[in-house]
Amino acid sequence: MKETIIVSNVSCAIICAKWALDLGFSQLRQILFLVGGLVLGPLMLLILYVCLINKAKSEGSTGAKIV
Repeated sequence: MKETIIVSNVSCAIICAKWALDLGFSQLRQILFLVGGLVLGPLMLLILYVCLINKAKSEGSTGAKIV
C-alpha cells in the first residue's frame, strides 16, 4: 500500500513539473510544483490542469472548447 502511494506521488510530481514547464513558469516555480506534487499529488495536478485550460482559453486553442 505504501509503495503504491509513493509511486503515485512521484508520477504526479513528474507530470506537475512537465506541465509547469509547458505553462512557461520559472525554474523556481517548476521546482515548487515538483515538490508540491510529491507531497500533495493530485491536488497539484488539478491546479495545473485548470491553469492549462485557462491558458488554452486565452489563446483560443482547441483544448478550451466545451462540447
